[in-house]
Amino acid sequence: MTQYFDKQPDVPSHKQKIVFHVRGRTYSLWTDSGVFSKRGLDFGTRLLIESAELQNARNALDLGCGYGPVVAVLAELFPEVRWLAVDVNERAVELAKENTSHLAQVHCKVSDGYAEISSETFDAILLNPPIRAGKKVVYSLFENSLHHLSNHGILWVVMAKKQGMESAEKFLKNLFRAVIRVAHDGGYTVLSCQK
Repeated sequence: MTQYFDKQPDVPSHKQKIVFHVRGRTYSLWTDSGVFSKRGLDFGTRLLIESAELQNARNALDLGCGYGPVVAVLAELFPEVRWLAVDVNERAVELAKENTSHLAQVHCKVSDGYAEISSETFDAILLNPPIRAGKKVVYSLFENSLHHLSNHGILWVVMAKKQGMESAEKFLKNLFRAVIRVAHDGGYTVLSCQK
């Protein structure tokens, strides 16, 4: 069975447009079969978009970008930030490219976590972790994020309590200088993890 974190989804393509309203604006993005939350903006991603503040960032990483809703919205709200959006799913990256093609400060590429961007650092990293990929994968992304943040950079993470948010928060507190709960709604929490 195909998962959204597979490199090449083996389900037939069925592209469609979704429309959503967030942070005072309406967005229309392409999505497809075999990508995460293909039918619309999921609750966790929405909360992450609504909570992230990037006024002090020069560059940012959308880690596990899917079809690109995080970068499509936040690149408009913070136009001075240079963005890299990566995902292991090739179909998702093609959609993210299409959905952000009007944004000159956004670059999208295929990467399994940090595999293809091993030498780069960022002022902000945004992550809605691939829970279905398993705890080992998720916690590896947390650890590697620390090494890919610039000094005083921030990892923004959204997770649900039922997905293990409380144990993840403890793990993150052992890695980062400060971990702050910046938003909580519908069982989901957004954490700001400061290097």
